[in-house]
Amino acid sequence: MQKKAAHRLRPLRRLATAVLLAAFSAAAQAQIVEHLLEPTDLANARAALEDSIVAEGLMPASVSEFGDMLKRTAADLGHPADIYRDAVILTFCSAQVAGRMTSENPRHIALCPLSMALYNLPSEPQRVYLTYRLPATGTPGGAQAEALLGRIARRTAESLGLDGHRTIH
Repeated sequence: MQKKAAHRLRPLRRLATAVLLAAFSAAAQAQIVEHLLEPTDLANARAALEDSIVAEGLMPASVSEFGDMLKRTAADLGHPADIYRDAVILTFCSAQVAGRMTSENPRHIALCPLSMALYNLPSEPQRVYLTYRLPATGTPGGAQAEALLGRIARRTAESLGLDGHRTIH
């Protein structure tokens, strides 16, 4: 009797698993915010982003020339060389935000440093995308990080004269 009941429940378990996976996938996708900055080029957008980070009293800790790395490794690794026209990732850390998030949960160390990326596509040299991942902690520290990232994105668009920039995701 128990085997029959377990067998009948198997499709329900599969359905529940599929629903949960879809929900987690949607939540993960929702954590990425993207702003369209146009018309501008990547060099001007990068300078504006760097200035916006500094205006918050922070220093970009590192800059990853992500597009160049993909171009360099394309032949050896088999991925397309022309995914981006150009792409960079800037990382930075706010001691205030990091202190708050890690005091809420020591595992939040994995969310530091914060990063923001700029990229454009080969077919759209005057259209730059500014994108970043939200911490999605559901905590006051996470909200503080989200507010910081939002301010930096807005200031970047404003310094480019793009007050009406569009948030895509």
